[in-house]
Amino acid sequence: MASLLVMIMVASLVLYALLGGADYGAGVWDLFSGGPLKEKQKELIANAIRPIWEANHVWLILILVLLFSGFPPAFGAIMVALYIPILLMLVGIVLRGSSFVFRAYSTIDSRMQRACAYVFSMSSCFTPFFAGIVVGAISDDDVFVSQDVSLNGYVLNWLSPFTISVGLLTLTLFAFLAATYLAVEASSEELRRVFRRRAAAAGVAGGLMSMVSVVLSAWYARGLRESFMRNAVGCFFALAAVITLALAFLALYRAWVRLSRAMAVIHVGAIVVGWACSQYPYLVRPERTIFNSVLSEAIVRDVVFASVAGAVVLFPSLGLLLYIFKDRRRARATPPTGAGL
Repeated sequence: MASLLVMIMVASLVLYALLGGADYGAGVWDLFSGGPLKEKQKELIANAIRPIWEANHVWLILILVLLFSGFPPAFGAIMVALYIPILLMLVGIVLRGSSFVFRAYSTIDSRMQRACAYVFSMSSCFTPFFAGIVVGAISDDDVFVSQDVSLNGYVLNWLSPFTISVGLLTLTLFAFLAATYLAVEASSEELRRVFRRRAAAAGVAGGLMSMVSVVLSAWYARGLRESFMRNAVGCFFALAAVITLALAFLALYRAWVRLSRAMAVIHVGAIVVGWACSQYPYLVRPERTIFNSVLSEAIVRDVVFASVAGAVVLFPSLGLLLYIFKDRRRARATPPTGAGL
């Protein structure tokens, strides 16, 4: 049952990356909007994320609830040892959400609108960066609950070249996802061309950061690296990530934006699942596993059953939300030309 609960958590993490991560990436491109199409870019980004951006946080909440309910010792270790990056991540989530709403309704004061837009864009950049740092920190060999309350105990415990590289990798992956999504939703060929170029640039940056993270893992995450090398499933998903990235580049070059979006989704999902396979059975290296962090098998069983029951309500509700605010809106719009496959 513990392994099944972890699988539900990994699935939630994949969905959060693909949905919430794309929202963060859209904020990154909002920051870099420029040129004669600047206002059209910002309008496209706002219209793309406005209907469902808040609902996407349900996956992050679900992960935290499942971790707290099923594996409380691991939850406690993470919250104590990594409370600084987690706090900064939560601050970013609050700033991003509030500034996005204030920007939408501050139509009279242009200065306030610009300030909120800047806060939205900046928080969209540093929030996924710190989320990646948390993922990198629980994957390396040095994070533990320390009695040292000095700077070393709470900062140098998680801040390393490896965790920084994972933070940058997370940011570039989310930007890559967002650009491929926006290329599909663009209403003109000019806008589509802009986001195709941005998707290609973010894909190159993500590929480079992936290689940097793999190299740095030899010094800072040896356990994760050795597990990856011995794990056939993890190697399969890594290979899938490489192939789908190459196919995404081909699709972007040929203007097959829907195919590039599909390849980007598989690429990011493969990276997340490959990491989870390499991390198994650890929740927090080097001490907390899914087996020594379970306090009650009965509680884990009940949490799994509750998750399945909740999924029966959650997925149809999200499907209806997407249909109302996405599919129906696209159906009413005139289909753009040159959308590709």
